[in-house]
Amino acid sequence: MMELLLPYRRRIIWTLLGLMVGILWITIGFGYTLLIVACMLVGYLIGKWQDGAMDVQRWIQFFTR
Repeated sequence: MMELLLPYRRRIIWTLLGLMVGILWITIGFGYTLLIVACMLVGYLIGKWQDGAMDVQRWIQFFTR
């Protein structure tokens, strides 16, 4: 089971980190569901980038057309 998750370890870690930050924001009353989703998305993207599965240059080209 661990071998299946190993390539995605940074995505998992950063997604969980984003979830924890989102929960902290909610407990102090700011953001709710939108903030949790945003934090998890950012965490997932950072983890995917660190795993080497995301081409940052392609993203930059996509948004600067």
